[in-house]
Amino acid sequence: MQGHAMPDQPVCRVREYATGEVIAAEGEDRETFYVILQGSVELLQHGKSIRVLEAGDVFGLERIFLKRPLTTTSRALSPARIAVYKGNAIGQIAAARSQVINVIIVSLLNQLEQTTQIAGEYLPPAFMLDFNQNLYQEGEVIIEEGTSGNDIFMLVESENGLLVTRQGKEVGRISRPGEYFGEMSGLLGEKRTATVRSLGTSLVQRFPGEDLDATLMAYPCLARWMIDILASRLLAANRRIVGLTDKTLPS
Repeated sequence: MQGHAMPDQPVCRVREYATGEVIAAEGEDRETFYVILQGSVELLQHGKSIRVLEAGDVFGLERIFLKRPLTTTSRALSPARIAVYKGNAIGQIAAARSQVINVIIVSLLNQLEQTTQIAGEYLPPAFMLDFNQNLYQEGEVIIEEGTSGNDIFMLVESENGLLVTRQGKEVGRISRPGEYFGEMSGLLGEKRTATVRSLGTSLVQRFPGEDLDATLMAYPCLARWMIDILASRLLAANRRIVGLTDKTLPS
């Protein structure tokens, strides 16, 4: 993925790394994240290579969003220039420059898609967003499996929650006010993978996904949620890769 540095942001520092040099080690507890300005970076988990990142990619978000030490070791595959951002910069970035948030989201999406393909697992998530609140009655469909759409939804309140089905079979419930749901169809060009319908009367907020820049500018808290979810899913997919290689690769 081609990309650029995040302009006019509180960069902690820009560092240069030689080929083979470790940028950050798995298990370290750092309040920073990293953007590749030039060069290539390899990510390893438990000593196994899981991904190669290029200019514009972002890594090291675990501590910022998931509140845990780094889950991968990053190592320069070529001479590299890396922008190191303080963790508290993410709030300023989200509020002031939504295009920067796009860089992070696109990088995470690309990494997640690549990881998912390697792991052989489809992760059905949800993402995109208006400020419309709609009232649904008993049995009314909010999202229909197999249709196109790029909106994100949030449950405001409900009598009995929302029923999630896939091919007519129940696969989950959405019951807590503030829970987001939807699909990544708007980002990945895929059909919706489940039907969501109201159980009793439900109030649901819809966020439009047609213009991601405008939406994230209006709702920076949603941008943080999106990155949090993507980072969590990427971590889970990374773990699947490590488990897969443990079983399939010779020691």
